Amino acid sequence: MRAIVLGASGFVGRTILAQLGPDRAIGTGHLHAGSGLLRFDALEHSFNDLKPALRGDFSHVFVAHGAINPEQCARDPAGTAKVNVESITRLLSDVIAAGMTPVFLSTDYVFDGSRGLRREDEVQSPSTEYGRQKAAVEQWLQSRPEPWLIARLSKVVSGHRNIHSVLGQWVNDVCDGKPMRSATDQIFSPLHVDDVAGALIKLASQGLSGIYHVAGPEPLSRYDLNKLLVGCIQAVDPAVTAPVEPCNLRDIGFIEPRPLNTSLSVEKLGRAVDYPLRPMADICREIAEAEFRAPSNGALGRN
Repeated sequence: MRAIVLGASGFVGRTILAQLGPDRAIGTGHLHAGSGLLRFDALEHSFNDLKPALRGDFSHVFVAHGAINPEQCARDPAGTAKVNVESITRLLSDVIAAGMTPVFLSTDYVFDGSRGLRREDEVQSPSTEYGRQKAAVEQWLQSRPEPWLIARLSKVVSGHRNIHSVLGQWVNDVCDGKPMRSATDQIFSPLHVDDVAGALIKLASQGLSGIYHVAGPEPLSRYDLNKLLVGCIQAVDPAVTAPVEPCNLRDIGFIEPRPLNTSLSVEKLGRAVDYPLRPMADICREIAEAEFRAPSNGALGRN
């Protein structure tokens, strides 16, 4: 498998590109193009604009770009739909016409959050603008007879502190001695970004088609995940103080109400590919060891 990764400057796209390596993939970026990435603006360019820069045959195109902030989508539904629906369906049409298989990264927000552990064959029921836009692209792909992959992601995490990851943000808060506020009623299926990328590559390399949930093996509330990380940190460095305050999701002033339980069943993924999905307990222990294990001159994050 050789692939093009659209949105390779983003959190997930960057990791897919790194795992595939330069011999198997080429990536694009928009605002952060450079460092080996081709510049690609979904609103200005078509997929055919990339062809002069492509060398060799490619079998798959990972579509990892878009307006992914639900608040932005709620605030500007028409503007974000131009990116998330109009430009992406146009792009997917070009990819399919070129004989490649698109891998579209979708979201758990295609469900309304009224109950968890949703399966792939359940009808979409989005309650947010972001979810409606992703569902629209899913429905467009499902109408096509050619091969395609839809990967629904849940909360994607990592311990890196300067990227869009809730665990990394909490590490910053712990190091700064800031209290954290987390919703007890927001439930998702978090998975480390390395495992997300690895499972996506495995699905594509096996030539699979259809919808797959690429998410963590166990549902967790945001509050429980926060407490899990803090507990792992304090096991490494008992001097750390890191208060976690419970709240309800409705206490946070979002433009649209967010879905509560967006956890996903990954049984279909487990039957399709042999790829271990690491539990959050293991991830949090790794982060705690890396960030808070005391060197000879003292521990990071100690207040």
